[in-house]
Amino acid sequence: STTTITATFPEGICNTKDLGGGPGVQIITDLCQTLVYFDGDWTKFVNDMLDYTSKSYGDEDFKDRIAGSDNRLQSLQSTDLLIQSALVPNSRVRSNETVDNDAAVYIGGLDKIFTVPISAAYIINASGTSYRYSTEPEGMDISISQTSKKHSFGDWEEFYLYPGDDGNVYTDKITESRNSLSPAFGSGEDSTLVQVAAISSAAAGASSPLAPSTFTQLFSENGYELEQQNATAARLKLFAQAVARVYNQPMFDKFAVCNQWPNQCSLSDGLFIDGGFVDNPSLVINVAQYQISGGDLDDTLRVILTNTNEAWGDDYQYSLFLQYFDSPINEGVEPGSFQWAPGMFTPYQSPQIFGDFMDESILDGLIEPIPDSNMTTALLRGITIDNPTFGIKAGQQVEILLVNLNEPITTYIATPAIVDYFTEPLADMTVHIAENKELANRI
Repeated sequence: STTTITATFPEGICNTKDLGGGPGVQIITDLCQTLVYFDGDWTKFVNDMLDYTSKSYGDEDFKDRIAGSDNRLQSLQSTDLLIQSALVPNSRVRSNETVDNDAAVYIGGLDKIFTVPISAAYIINASGTSYRYSTEPEGMDISISQTSKKHSFGDWEEFYLYPGDDGNVYTDKITESRNSLSPAFGSGEDSTLVQVAAISSAAAGASSPLAPSTFTQLFSENGYELEQQNATAARLKLFAQAVARVYNQPMFDKFAVCNQWPNQCSLSDGLFIDGGFVDNPSLVINVAQYQISGGDLDDTLRVILTNTNEAWGDDYQYSLFLQYFDSPINEGVEPGSFQWAPGMFTPYQSPQIFGDFMDESILDGLIEPIPDSNMTTALLRGITIDNPTFGIKAGQQVEILLVNLNEPITTYIATPAIVDYFTEPLADMTVHIAENKELANRI
């Protein structure tokens, strides 16, 4: 049971009360108990989950299979599959206790390094598998420098902490040496099901102490809110100390996934986190794949976007879809440039691909309920504009059927008690969606 597991934790390791509130901290709080049970290792959690489930179906080697062309289902042999992940702009390699500093690995070109997570798409098609990043190949160089073992918000100010005013996707931080980033999982091509599943779902990855700039950006929003509330100096100091304790806790390191898992990261490696930190609905990589693969720009591209939301109407929900259009949340932001949209945990490269205007009231006006269901849909239309960061070309007509589930789907299904609690309601929800004739008609 959850109670039993909690009792085995090192004292205070999941105590987040001094970190402030907000969705980012809530994810850490929710995931902490589950991940500590798996030694703080997100990939171990995914590995064990897939292993247990597949063996229950009599498939002994499922998790170790290559997520490759030949292993696609027969019905998907002519379908390109894309999995959205994100590569953090820098990572930290802990040194032993006798050394004063750790080493930091920064991703970027010869004269600039990234300040935001980079889109990383794992692509499976007829020609094989590959990783596509939202940067030119020369942008995948790395540079190395020393960094303090102790956390300080001041050390990471050049990475544009919240609210990210005048932010830029690059900084000219001075580093000491340069190299090339190692290909993901050895080859930069074929990856196993566990590897791909882990890198695309590491929801707490930005809070890994080994991802120092995203770690600091995420917590900087809480610090900013405390300052706006005129918190006392003592309260701000308590907050900074709480963040520093998390930063110094190796148990949280593997919330992010090393790009060489199951091997340890070195000074030529990087860290993957959940693709939701760059484009949660994963629309942009799919439109880009259609165009890059030779799709006709004169044809209308039709896309079904499923939003596995609990409820509609908060900043995060609006930002998920307004970010693709000319909207108030990206006013003055060029496509592909630095953006920190409302409700998002960290900044990222703007995924705007449509020149059409959209705001909250227009989006709300397009939402249509499905009778006798929590689900709603909306039909969104746009014409693409150039966004070379993601490989998007102008002139493509796109129609998007947005399906909002509006159901309490938990992300944290672990331990027998939680599995038993959610099995029946989630099964009932699945049957309702699959058998809904009105949804089928709209599709």
